[in-house]
Amino acid sequence: MSDPLVPLIPAGLREVLCQALADAVSYRDPPLECLDCEQRDELCAVCSAGLAHARAYLALGRALGMDTR
Repeated sequence: MSDPLVPLIPAGLREVLCQALADAVSYRDPPLECLDCEQRDELCAVCSAGLAHARAYLALGRALGMDTR
């Protein structure tokens, strides 16, 4: 069964939404270097929260049938 939301999003808006989700994922992706993460040798709370948001945005894109890579 396909998701009923996908057909409701016009093609032009789907492209804009896909770009917006990709930008959001890129923004929320943890930085390559974080002093707090390096001190803990794991993701700090801020980077963990950002990663959780990025994963949620990716899941939303997949649920809407979009490729957000």
